[in-house]
Amino acid sequence: MSPHIRSTILIFISTLAVFSLLLAACAPQATQPAATEVTQPEATEAPAPSAEKTKIVFWSHDFPPREKLDRQFMDKFMADNPTIEAEYVLGPGDDVQYITKLMTAFAGNEAPDCFNLLTFSSGPLLSQGLVAPVDPSIYGFTSLEELEKTYIIGTLEGFKHDGKLYAIPSEVSIYSLFANKQLFADAGLDVEVDYPKTWEDMVPLGQKMNKEENGQLVQRGFDFTYGMADDLTSPVLSFAGMAYQLGGVILNEDGTESLVNTEPWVKTFQFIQDWVYKEKLGNPALTVSLVGYYEGTVAQVLSGSWYSSYVKEQNPAVFDQIVVKPFPQFKDAVQKSGALMYAYGLFTNASSSPEEQKACQMLIKEMSDHPEDYLRDAGLLQSRVDLQDTQTFKTDPNLPVFLKDMEGSPYFPAHPKAFEMLDVLTRALQRAVTEQQDPQESLDAAKAEIDALLQNP
Repeated sequence: MSPHIRSTILIFISTLAVFSLLLAACAPQATQPAATEVTQPEATEAPAPSAEKTKIVFWSHDFPPREKLDRQFMDKFMADNPTIEAEYVLGPGDDVQYITKLMTAFAGNEAPDCFNLLTFSSGPLLSQGLVAPVDPSIYGFTSLEELEKTYIIGTLEGFKHDGKLYAIPSEVSIYSLFANKQLFADAGLDVEVDYPKTWEDMVPLGQKMNKEENGQLVQRGFDFTYGMADDLTSPVLSFAGMAYQLGGVILNEDGTESLVNTEPWVKTFQFIQDWVYKEKLGNPALTVSLVGYYEGTVAQVLSGSWYSSYVKEQNPAVFDQIVVKPFPQFKDAVQKSGALMYAYGLFTNASSSPEEQKACQMLIKEMSDHPEDYLRDAGLLQSRVDLQDTQTFKTDPNLPVFLKDMEGSPYFPAHPKAFEMLDVLTRALQRAVTEQQDPQESLDAAKAEIDALLQNP
């Protein structure tokens, strides 16, 4: 897992186009398992014994806490299924290197049988049929609908393409509001009562909590991320979620045109620009907000559940002050939602043999059957409904907030041009907050860029 999504976007764009062209020649030849209705569930049945074991290779990005658990449950899986041999291959040190390695392997017909992958980068594989749909019978269900009921509503949508489910989530993330209860108390406020329910509430709250010295902000009640080099999160996921509350979407229904210059987006950009220039409550030139938060100079930021462990590592004193509250809503929101979601999923290679595909999906089931272990020991939030009944979940008051914010919140599209669209929208925000470009003009330019991407798949 890597929180540095912004840097991933910038570096990965330059390589993705090349691999997309190469992937086009890699159409799968193997028969894919059924993805919808099945009549006889086979929840634990292993491939039929043969003279040789069914051998599969599983790749994962490099995140040590996850690796330890993956290997533990892979060993258990092989002990329970002696006719299957699974090899675990750990990817390079960051998402950019790992995704590049994986795409290169697909382009050379040397991809693993199953693998872990960020939803942002799955678009080329999904659009070209290079991954196999999930077989519900492996999980003991007779339909995809039954399988979906075991997950928080909407959290499997980021792994779907043309109505079929192509992966099981290994980690689901959404940005909620992190507050520092001590900084609230220092301002004479009670975080449990006075946290901002709406974006409009954020302005008077910031005015109460901000502090200046010699004309410079030294404490901020809240600040956005703006796509700066040291940002730990993507600003797009936050402001696209804000626009979605007002009815704004990135693409039209058939994905042929961008809608990012419509009124919901303009209102969102205007709010953020006013935050910097009209209200003077934040500034992209200051220390990035998520660093300021763990330093104790920013009272509120937007981030994912993984951020708590990051704060604990950087500053245990601030970690003790963390309170997580829901993603704020616009007062005139037409739908209640949080930031746009992203996730990592466990995929199966469509070019692997039917026996290898089945073995992979059985392994993926094993890895997805331990959400409490991954949460407790690796800080990874899986969106299984039954996770909410575990002791680890029940004893953490912040986790329910993230799951609640996920309800009704869409994923950033798993589109072949997803990384490019993220970059376009980040630059659009930067024009509005660093150059003071009119929000409508900046978003008109973003729409033109995205439309050009859509016309050149």
